[in-house]
Amino acid sequence: TPEKTPEKTTTQILAHVKIDAYVTTGELARAIGKSTSAVERAIAKLKAQSKLRRIGPDKGGYWEIVE
Repeated sequence: TPEKTPEKTTTQILAHVKIDAYVTTGELARAIGKSTSAVERAIAKLKAQSKLRRIGPDKGGYWEIVE
């Protein structure tokens, strides 16, 4: 089971995307110790807040952080 972390999932996702824009949701989930569905929900939240944008297709595309 994923463990509670003091840092918010969305903050951790943004930190990992800054390092590697081509990171997948599966890789993000493993890196921050959350389930893939939790990462997908957090990404949806970031997209709704216009903080994260996907450029290109799911395979071969990359993430862009909107400042």
